[in-house]
Amino acid sequence: MKIFRGCFVLIFILFLSSVPALAADRSLERQPPLPQEHIRKLKRIASFIAAELQRRSVKSVTVEDFTDFHKRPSATGTRMAREFSKQLTAIGDKNFMVVETGAEAIVIGTLVPFKDGGKWKLDIKAVSSDKSRIITSYTGIFKKAKTAKK
Repeated sequence: MKIFRGCFVLIFILFLSSVPALAADRSLERQPPLPQEHIRKLKRIASFIAAELQRRSVKSVTVEDFTDFHKRPSATGTRMAREFSKQLTAIGDKNFMVVETGAEAIVIGTLVPFKDGGKWKLDIKAVSSDKSRIITSYTGIFKKAKTAKK
């Protein structure tokens, strides 16, 4: 009976630990897609970063989720990082690969809102895998998308 109870408790704890991860994935699905203006700007930034990665003969890169000023992830930062990764993959086609782990370089981003709430500042850096050397960086300003009022 004690073994059964112990197994039940273990399964219950494992289930509870997976619930926040599932909720986070679902919250991304409910987010509206990025505006075309943001996608175009991320594509331009990706082409700039890709040119520097190619110039320095980097063969693999990882894109981490973009965070806020306090290194906390956000749904918008995650969506922007995914789009940036997609654009970087398309540009780096034959010269380097975008991989999940074990890359020569890491792309990190910080997405910070302006005080007026109408814009974001996005700082993107490509750093060596041990984060000891900055390969290149870029700063862009994004206007927040206007949402339809209900």
